[in-house]
Amino acid sequence: MAQYIKRHDALARLNHWVFAVAGMLLGIGGALLFFPSLGQLVGPEVLRAQMIIHRVLGGIFVAVPIISWIIRPSNFVHTFKNIFAPWDADDKEFMKKFLPYLFNPKKHHMPKQHFIKSGQRISDAVMYLLIFVFMISGIIMWIGMPTVPEWLFALSKFGHDVAFFGWACLMVIHLYLGAGVFQPYRGTPRLVFGDGYVSADDAKYHWGHWADEELASCENVKEM
Repeated sequence: MAQYIKRHDALARLNHWVFAVAGMLLGIGGALLFFPSLGQLVGPEVLRAQMIIHRVLGGIFVAVPIISWIIRPSNFVHTFKNIFAPWDADDKEFMKKFLPYLFNPKKHHMPKQHFIKSGQRISDAVMYLLIFVFMISGIIMWIGMPTVPEWLFALSKFGHDVAFFGWACLMVIHLYLGAGVFQPYRGTPRLVFGDGYVSADDAKYHWGHWADEELASCENVKEM
């Protein structure tokens, strides 16, 4: 029997499922709308249908975190408390070693981390900023001209496109790490797509400070 710690509850895992599926489909649909050559391949009827689907999925994509925070306000506090928490010496050391660690993880010993790693805190902050840009620019383009001034519509389209490329880059990095392609992170998809539990050994390796707190309290720890 080994010890396991609950990292994500059912609501968090459901949010991630919806968020991941909606985000992937939005990315595909956005590519069809952004690149004319791809739009021509699928034809005008499919493209028109995709524009409607894109708006619906966009609403779901933005609504997921908002609904989650309404259902459980503590999630909102927890999310932004972790993102904007003061950086300690371990956080700074982690970021200094992060790039060398990506290329040679066996050689570099990373410092202990809290519930959200230093790099992920930056990634999450950028992610929520991009979601905000998506939401505002998407609403403006949905309203459209002539209600919206031409300059504002053009600015919103530009902002939407920039956010799309930023999101694509963020997702490539996220998939490389979160999907377990990077060897030290193998098995981590279970945390959001499985039962939400992580082994105590893996927890200590990835989030040492958080693991120590959880193991000391025993509240979310069980043996399997």
